[in-house]
Amino acid sequence: MSNKLLLFLSAESFHAYLWVNKALVSEQHFADTAQGREQFGQFLLTQPSTPIYLLTDFIEEDFRHETVPHLRGSERSGMLQRKFEQYYRNTPFRQALLLQRSNEGRRDEDILFSALTNPAHISPWLGILLANSIPLAGIYSVSNISAPLVKDINSDHLLLLSWEKHAGLRQTYFNHKRLHFSRLVSVSPNKPFGEVVASETARTEHYLHSLSLLPHGQVLDVVMICHANQRAELEKKLRNTSAMHFSYLDIQTLGKQLNTTFNYVESDATPLFLHLLATKPPPSQYASAEHKHFFNLWQLRRNLLGLSAALMLGSLIWGITNLWAGYSLNSDSESMHVEIQQLTQQTQKIIQNFPSTPGFAKALATASDMKTAVLLVRKLDQHSPSPQVILADLSMALNVFPNIKVNKLAWHLNSIRSATASPEHVILLNGELQKWSGNYRDGLAYLEDFQQALSKHGHVVTPIALPLDVSASGSIAINENIDKPAQFELKILWRPQP
Repeated sequence: MSNKLLLFLSAESFHAYLWVNKALVSEQHFADTAQGREQFGQFLLTQPSTPIYLLTDFIEEDFRHETVPHLRGSERSGMLQRKFEQYYRNTPFRQALLLQRSNEGRRDEDILFSALTNPAHISPWLGILLANSIPLAGIYSVSNISAPLVKDINSDHLLLLSWEKHAGLRQTYFNHKRLHFSRLVSVSPNKPFGEVVASETARTEHYLHSLSLLPHGQVLDVVMICHANQRAELEKKLRNTSAMHFSYLDIQTLGKQLNTTFNYVESDATPLFLHLLATKPPPSQYASAEHKHFFNLWQLRRNLLGLSAALMLGSLIWGITNLWAGYSLNSDSESMHVEIQQLTQQTQKIIQNFPSTPGFAKALATASDMKTAVLLVRKLDQHSPSPQVILADLSMALNVFPNIKVNKLAWHLNSIRSATASPEHVILLNGELQKWSGNYRDGLAYLEDFQQALSKHGHVVTPIALPLDVSASGSIAINENIDKPAQFELKILWRPQP
């Protein structure tokens, strides 16, 4: 949303600014008369359908701070509506700003209720906008949009001063960077500006104490937005005291920090606030849903146009994808047709070159011959399985008995006595027991469990040599030297499962 129409309305002045490519490019002034309103209506007819942001700066802006229970949904809406009717019954331009929420107990909320209490300033111009179906994005005040200017200032009690040429001196109080109060003072051209600032600042400081917004003994930090040419005059009039401390923000430097292209030649902060309005409009503002009706329709139309464009783009991509897929399938079909012709030619050539028995015609193998060949291949696979199949059970048993270390492994096939007998594969396992402690009873029991595990899988296990010879002809002498490995050798018969 690069182009906007920004309106600035004060008690005695009404201005329109075009915002194009993130800059203010022109300014129009309209008098608060019947002729001025007519000119404003004609001006709107010459403008494209762009959203309008209305910035106000009135003395008649009221603020009320209240702590309310934490509610949700319709209960919260009803409570806020009752507060509006209690405080601001005679104006539709009102808002409720959540300052903070307690984390304990009922989680009460600190709410700042505010309103533009003199709707007569706004209603005539607003009526022209609604009569011309102009999309009004919102109605804001200078105090509303000034929060970004104080976010980097280290102060819990801050009074921000700004001067708007067409309105006056605006004083906005922030407690812990949250807006709590604001007031506008008219500046007479016949009175030195520094004296006006000094007297009105002292009056505001006393008023904050009376509202208990500023604790007694707390220093109020007063920050003035001004041009460098006017700072010297202000410093002469604004002296630091035990109650107030003054500092200054150069408006030109502040404008550069906010990426404005406007050339500030005086302390008028109106262009600065218009830039904030165009780039960082706050979510809370004074326009009601009825006032924003045409803006909501404008947003809906833009969203529908965006959705239509996305659908058209998606349809275009889908169509191109289908065309490309069809082209690819057509190319694949032609390629497969060529391959079929090549395979047909190769098949015919093989048939022609197929050897034949003298006296018999050449012929391909019959289905029964092919079946016999497959059965023979399966029988060969049964009599000669792969090593992975033969050693699978042994490998799983070794995983279960990690203390068995394999030193040597060999196998061979026993001769088959009959054509129907299953082949026997003889596996010779030579190994030793790891973590050997010299306890032959435990070692022999460990090997016995290992043999039983193989026997459960259908293997026939015969010990050839054990760490301790327990046969009748063996020696019963026990070698207590645990450094000597406990070696053994097993013969394992493996038969394929039927």
